[in-house]
Amino acid sequence: MTLIMGRGSHKLLSSIFILLLLHLKPALGFISSVGDNNMWCIERERQALLEFKKGLVDDNNWLSSWGSEYAKRNCCSWEGVHCNNQTGHVLELQLNSCGLRGKISPSLIELHHLSYLSLSGNDFNNSEIPEFISSLNNLKYLDLNSANLSGPIPFQLGNFSHLQYLDLSWNNLKPVQNLEWLSHLVSIEHLDLSTFNLSVANDWLKVVSGLPKLSGLWLYNCSLPFITPSSLLHINSSKSLTYLELSNNPCINSSISPWLLNSSTNLVFVGLSSNQLQGSIPNVFGNMKSLEQLFLNDNQLEGGIPESLGDICTLRKLYLSSNNLNGQVLDFFHNLQGCAKDSLESLHLGRNQIMGSVPNFAIFPSLKELDISLNKFNGTLGERIGSLYKLEFLDIRSNMLEGVISETLLSNFPNLYYLELSSNSLTLNFSFDWVPPFQLSDLYLRSCQLGPDFPNWISTQRNLLFLDLSNTGISNTIPTWFWDMPFQLNYLNLSQNQIKGRLPNVSSIFSDLAILDFSSNRFEGPLPVISSYLTSLNLSKNKFSGLNLFICSKTGGMMHLDLSSNNLSERIPDCFMHWQELEILNLAHNNLFGKIPRSMGSLIRLIAVDLGNNSLSGELPLSLQNCTLLRFMHLEKNKLSGSIPAWIGERMSSLIILSLRSNKFRGSIASQLCLLIHIRYLDLSQNSISGTIPQCLDKLTAMAHKISDVMTNKYFIWNGPEYSFFSDYGSYSDNSVHTIVGWKGNVYDYGKNFGEMRSIDLANNKLTGNIPEGISSLIELKALNLSGNMLTGVIPKHIGKLEQLESLDLSRNRFSGSLPASMVGLHYLGYLDLSYNKLSGRIPTGTQLQSFDPSKFMGNAGLFGPPLTTKCPEDVTSDVGGSKNHQEDRDAGSKNHQGDRDEFWKCLYVGTGLGFAAGFWGVCVSLILNRSWRHAYFLMLINLKEWLYVTIAKDVSQQEAITTSLKVCEKSSN
Repeated sequence: MTLIMGRGSHKLLSSIFILLLLHLKPALGFISSVGDNNMWCIERERQALLEFKKGLVDDNNWLSSWGSEYAKRNCCSWEGVHCNNQTGHVLELQLNSCGLRGKISPSLIELHHLSYLSLSGNDFNNSEIPEFISSLNNLKYLDLNSANLSGPIPFQLGNFSHLQYLDLSWNNLKPVQNLEWLSHLVSIEHLDLSTFNLSVANDWLKVVSGLPKLSGLWLYNCSLPFITPSSLLHINSSKSLTYLELSNNPCINSSISPWLLNSSTNLVFVGLSSNQLQGSIPNVFGNMKSLEQLFLNDNQLEGGIPESLGDICTLRKLYLSSNNLNGQVLDFFHNLQGCAKDSLESLHLGRNQIMGSVPNFAIFPSLKELDISLNKFNGTLGERIGSLYKLEFLDIRSNMLEGVISETLLSNFPNLYYLELSSNSLTLNFSFDWVPPFQLSDLYLRSCQLGPDFPNWISTQRNLLFLDLSNTGISNTIPTWFWDMPFQLNYLNLSQNQIKGRLPNVSSIFSDLAILDFSSNRFEGPLPVISSYLTSLNLSKNKFSGLNLFICSKTGGMMHLDLSSNNLSERIPDCFMHWQELEILNLAHNNLFGKIPRSMGSLIRLIAVDLGNNSLSGELPLSLQNCTLLRFMHLEKNKLSGSIPAWIGERMSSLIILSLRSNKFRGSIASQLCLLIHIRYLDLSQNSISGTIPQCLDKLTAMAHKISDVMTNKYFIWNGPEYSFFSDYGSYSDNSVHTIVGWKGNVYDYGKNFGEMRSIDLANNKLTGNIPEGISSLIELKALNLSGNMLTGVIPKHIGKLEQLESLDLSRNRFSGSLPASMVGLHYLGYLDLSYNKLSGRIPTGTQLQSFDPSKFMGNAGLFGPPLTTKCPEDVTSDVGGSKNHQEDRDAGSKNHQGDRDEFWKCLYVGTGLGFAAGFWGVCVSLILNRSWRHAYFLMLINLKEWLYVTIAKDVSQQEAITTSLKVCEKSSN
């Protein structure tokens, strides 16, 4: 009985223990799994994850599986969470690119066993990297790249002795003074600090070389400091490196070669693009026998390809674009005919100066990518590429290639997805019903001959994203099938053709289309309704009408709009409140009239506006002062009136170009315009502006210094004497960009670099007063036109400081005085007009001033000297008397001797003249008193007159003066 009771008590106690254990599980920190794998989920860690979720905004419901409900209690089954199969501890948290926003909660510190943490590609609102992360001692993988983090790097990260992978790139972290903390990461294998500011971290090379297991190093765009030869003496190269990315560091130059030489054993990838490598391509790369990818593009390398590169049998990708490589094609490809020719898959040689006929690319049977664009290749393609059956990417644009591209040739490339043939002399000859074997995503055929019909084979392409058929000779209408294609086009350019007809409703076509350029065609009818996805629209130089309906239809995120040179004949509608994203607006060269609408002031992001060559009237609306980001404002050739508002200078300080010429503006030039410190082109000419030129012109800083501004070149070109806005989208970066400024028939072309242009034009107004002396401080000024005013005073004596001046027009004013001697320093002067003023004196002698046509100095009675035919008074010789003797003297003596004689005669004339006047009149007075003396002395004067003519008098005027004096004396003696 006792035994039975004992056994029953034991069973009872066991049951009670099991029930108690089940009740105590939550308290002990774990619960049973609900999933199929029967893993445990630690309650403490589950609560920590839920607390982490509270600090986040999950717009995409990525964390919808995280919760407290019974079905969601097992955190090991949550999205992005991975646990240990035996213990249930959370080991990995993978939440990269989930669209999460918020902050990283310190609750994660409870995940003691966490070894893998990836939060990259989310938005943590510019918060700092939390220091508690350094307490996660078991971390082996930490990825926080592109997570919108800021502040300093916690030096405690150096405590991660087990860390193998660290990526903190593409954040907003503070500059790093040194990388000493990295030296403690003895287990690190992958390190990515791209976009860190390491400009003062002079120990970077020493630290990374000392990491014994480092195999992958990414320091892209880190502003790495210079490497000095002396610093390499005490640095051991990293033998474990296989992947090295140091691109876009302007201070990295060829001095890195010795370090690479000792690190080259296992290198598979080397990225040194966009640096300052100079000279020949270093032979050091030939020692990298395991090298697969070499990126040296966008440097300053010269010469050809070293033969050592051709001997790397593993080389698959070779990028040498955008350098100064030059020489004959055959020399280039001869050095690539080692074993590399069989492995090479990508060959990029674009933007160099390689010349010669297209080589036989058949020697590269594995080639998938070929870029020889923007070189000097000539001849035909023919069979030179016909055997590259694996070809996927072909870019041959902007060479001197010619001939026919046939469907037979292109049919050899079934894998082709990128085709760029633009800017050659190529003709595409395809049959109407040709069906290509490929599906392109990018097709660029600019300036190839396709027309007159629209190419029908494009109807077979379903994956097109970028399509450029500009300037291809198409003159018929666009076929209806084109508008029904299931394209996902982002970019469509059919400009510079003669395509006619009307456009359909573009809003229902190409729903993903972002950029549309149909400019310079013969389209007509109303402006089309456009897609809300469209960001750039260029319909200029057509025959469209119907601006009102177009502008007053809501358009979404349009940024660039060019409707210039159409048949728009109406008032500009007051509906711009719907265009809040607009940056560029061009309505020039139409027949628009009425006032500038007030709603245009709601375009607070506007960078460039052109309303020129219309019939707009009235004053500038006050609301325009809200457009504080304006850099280009063109309102020329209208009928605008009123005074030029002072708020242009006060509110639009970013202006680079301001053109108000050929309007009806009146009043004076407000001194506030001197606040335009970025102005480079100021044109107020052909108005009725009065008053004086502001004395503060020296405050126009951009006229006095070289200041580069990418916005100038990015958005603006001038086409001949006219201009239009243009954004360089797609694959083209070699478009012809010209800035043309004309002065009195002379044309100055500033090419792509409009940032160099500096011009002030105040011509044909009613300005008075003088030229401010401060204008001489605008030493970068290239053109100055003040003609056709009522300006007075003298030309500033230091105007010669404007050494960059290429055009100077001061004609038709009232300037007086002599030309400043400093003008001989205007060495670049290509146009000069000083005509019709009151200038006098000798024209300064200099190579430039004497080269201009004499008509540019006419109307100034007092000017003399070359290039004018009028000689200086002292250079004019008499035709009588002693002139013959002087000529004989000049023929006998040297120029220096003649100069001495001229100086002698000048002194003699002056002394004789003064002495003769005093003595002569004294004698005359004496003769008046004594008659006998008068007759005797008068006979002597007759002989004296002849002697004076021969010896002293240089011209008729001097002879007449002597005769007059003698007659007076004779009359007095009688």
